Amino acid sequence: MSDIPLKGLRAGTPIGFLAAMGAFRLAVERREQLGEVRLRWERETGDWHAVFVTEKAASGETLLELLTERVCGLNKRPEFEWADQIKKNSPERFREAVLQYPDEQDWFAAFGSELALTKGTLQSTGFDMTGGQQKFLLKLRESWSALSGSRKEAAALLREALFGPWMYRPSKGPEAENSHSMGLDPSTILQGAFTAAEPAGIKDKRGVRGAIFLAFEALPFYPCVFDGRLRTAGFHDERGKDGKWRRHFHWCVWSGALGADTVKTLLLLDAEEWTQERGVAARYRSERISLNKDYCAFAAAQSVRN
Repeated sequence: MSDIPLKGLRAGTPIGFLAAMGAFRLAVERREQLGEVRLRWERETGDWHAVFVTEKAASGETLLELLTERVCGLNKRPEFEWADQIKKNSPERFREAVLQYPDEQDWFAAFGSELALTKGTLQSTGFDMTGGQQKFLLKLRESWSALSGSRKEAAALLREALFGPWMYRPSKGPEAENSHSMGLDPSTILQGAFTAAEPAGIKDKRGVRGAIFLAFEALPFYPCVFDGRLRTAGFHDERGKDGKWRRHFHWCVWSGALGADTVKTLLLLDAEEWTQERGVAARYRSERISLNKDYCAFAAAQSVRN
């Protein structure tokens, strides 16, 4: 049995937590090499970082090599290729894709529901904060394609994400678009009131490309359900003191080493059920804010009293 500390994957930001969950999901798939993989969190310097506990002896370099192989070894991503975006797609096309790709059911459950419609077209997961010219599935496809094109580059980007520090290096040209966190990273929000130029015109963007990729790999942990309207696991609508409704993404960390099935069950609970009696050590939330009529993003994380 081995403990693999991943000090780049910190729980104090939504993208850090989601990147940990995405890396965990991919590691669990490497059962032949790692055995059963469990996840726990360890507190250091005021924040929590992920620790993978593997049944078989392994190191951080072993994990990095396996994740790089997984990313670069896929010839296609049918879950991202059936359409360019979820929003405004027809329920018929969604049903066709679900039947066409039976091995990707967890992904389709995370994308939305054929019952949740707006004017006859699909609504999308709460993690889809794209708008305007951005198309969610196209961006996911491009992010994977850019990362998988070079094994050496993929290994370097995943190393930064897993072990840190996150450098937020400037990216230009084609890389700039793949450095876009699509709303998951509060530290990279570009708002016109705080930039010298219009955000759309800023060509030199900064992001942690490996972490962005891993964060969206966490989506299968967060299915959508329809109960009169579309709900995404992890998201809760809460009325503020001003009487306005706001949507928050909630997450938690735990100290015991949990397997994938237990983690998924825990994430599906209401946030109020994340108690110390269940092993939860800390809770966080981040508001899903509107930047303009098209785009949304996560605000800075808040610690929630446990």
